[in-house]
Amino acid sequence: MLTATTPTFPVHDIAPREGSACGSFLVVEDIDDRAAFRSPHRHAFTQLVIVEAGSGIHRIDFSPVPIRAGEVHLLAPGQVHEWCADPGLRCTAVMFSEDVLDSVGALPDRMRELLLLGAAPLAPSEAAADRLRRLVDALREAGSPGGARHLLAALLHECAEAVPQVDAPSARSPLTRAFLREVLRAPDASQTVSSCARALGVTTGYLAEQVAADTGTTPGRILRTAVAREAQRLLGGTALSAAQISHRLGFTEASYFSRFFRREVGCTPTEYRDLGLRGENPPRKDRHAS
Repeated sequence: MLTATTPTFPVHDIAPREGSACGSFLVVEDIDDRAAFRSPHRHAFTQLVIVEAGSGIHRIDFSPVPIRAGEVHLLAPGQVHEWCADPGLRCTAVMFSEDVLDSVGALPDRMRELLLLGAAPLAPSEAAADRLRRLVDALREAGSPGGARHLLAALLHECAEAVPQVDAPSARSPLTRAFLREVLRAPDASQTVSSCARALGVTTGYLAEQVAADTGTTPGRILRTAVAREAQRLLGGTALSAAQISHRLGFTEASYFSRFFRREVGCTPTEYRDLGLRGENPPRKDRHAS
C-alpha cells in the first residue's frame, strides 16, 4: 500500500511488509489512469513501469516522455514525476528498495548506473518485451524472497540491454561512473571539479579529460546541471522559498542562486515556479546528468 509523507517535498513510500528486514520490499502493482498520481511527486524507492496500453505524457524530472505501449520507464529514487495520461492507461509497476538486490551479489556497472540515474523511455525489442512480461508474471507468483530477487535482477538486465548504445553505462570509464555517482547523489553548488578530483584521487585535468571523452561534456557542466535539476525539483515539488532552496543547495547568497538559475534554466526561480503553477512549460535547456 502506498503511503505519502511530506517532509519538505512530496515523497511516496511503501510501508514494508511485517517481518521484512531493514525496510526492504519488492512489490508488483497495476497502474491505470485512475490510480496514476497526477501531481508532481518523488519516490523513496525505484519504480520500473512497463506500459501495456495508453497514451499521453509522463513527466519525469519535468521533461515530457511520451507514453507508448511496450516501452519501459525506470525511475530512480528522488526523480520527480507525474502522469498526464489519456483515458485507457494500463501499466505494470515493479517497485523495490535497492537493498533487495544486496544478496544477489555484485551487479554489473550498467545495472548499477541504471538504478542510480533512471532511464525513460526504454524501447525493448518485441522478444525482449515478451521476456519482460514473463519475468513480471513470475515475480507476481514468486514463492520465495530469494527467487524474487533473482527474477528482479533478470528484469533489470533486460532493461539495461534496452538502453540505447550511445547512452550505455558500459561505455563510460570507472572514473566517470564514480564522478557521476558522487555528483548525482547530493547535488551541491559548493562542489567544484577540483574538489571532486581530489575526492576521487586524480588530477583535475585527468578528470576533465576522462569525463569529456565518456560523456561528450565537461565535469563542470555536469555539476551545474545536477544542481539546476535539483533546484527545479525543489521549486516544482516543494513550498520552500528560493532562499531556503539556495541554502539547501550550498549557495552562500540567494542572489548567487538566482543568477545561476537564470543562466542555467532561462528564468528566475520565482518565474519558474509561477510557470509551473500556471501549467505552462518552463524553458528547456540541454541536460546531461538528470
